[in-house]
Amino acid sequence: MNKAERIQKIFEILSSEGNVAIDYLAGSLGVSAATARRDVVALSREEGFPIRRVRGGAVFSLEKFGFEPMFDLKLSKMVEEKKKIARISLEQIEDGDSIFLDSGTTIYYLAKIIGSKKGIKVVTVDIKVGEELAKHPNIRTILAGGEVRPGYYTIGGNETVEFLNEFRVEKAFIATDGWNLDGTFNSSNFEVAIKRKMIELSKKKYLLADHTKCSKNMFIKVTDIGVFDAIITDSPVPFNIEKQLKEIGIPILFKE
Repeated sequence: MNKAERIQKIFEILSSEGNVAIDYLAGSLGVSAATARRDVVALSREEGFPIRRVRGGAVFSLEKFGFEPMFDLKLSKMVEEKKKIARISLEQIEDGDSIFLDSGTTIYYLAKIIGSKKGIKVVTVDIKVGEELAKHPNIRTILAGGEVRPGYYTIGGNETVEFLNEFRVEKAFIATDGWNLDGTFNSSNFEVAIKRKMIELSKKKYLLADHTKCSKNMFIKVTDIGVFDAIITDSPVPFNIEKQLKEIGIPILFKE
């Protein structure tokens, strides 16, 4: 793969995923981390490419054009897969449950259909998710306070962690940028403390991840995979991974 082909591939990956770690990018391109890093540097310096370097990777960013609508970009990707995950997640919720809803577009699709449940109390750290929940009069919605991440609509910071400390819930639905048998990972540290706190304060924990997130490392480890009661996805995971998850008692929930 020559440099022009690598540049095109990088752009495709970033426009689809929204963010990527250098190590993951190097593996996808079949080059060294140093080469992948140089390519990202070159792309980030180009005026016409909405790509920005971050520590350990790169993000697809429209800041050069005055805004960064990453939520809108991600919302249009993997739509059917996310909706399938949302429907499976809904089946895990019972009337009267209290739950944490993490941030992200997969969680957003769950929020759109959760109104079929009765007596649900939801604490969320995502403005868009809160907006969808607010449409359902039978859902008690609590939106966390804190700093808003522009373009992503997520809420974070020390204030948010302290806010969450006041709650204890039956179930938490957690999103991820990538996961493997070692744990779950995030490309940005903005949401990491929030995810950890939600996991700590809930009785049952569900990881929501479409098939592209499997076997994927990102910049920051959030938690061990063993903390989750189930992984909800849109298609089967590789047999060797499913086998090892079964050995530690973590089911994979999906539907054909």
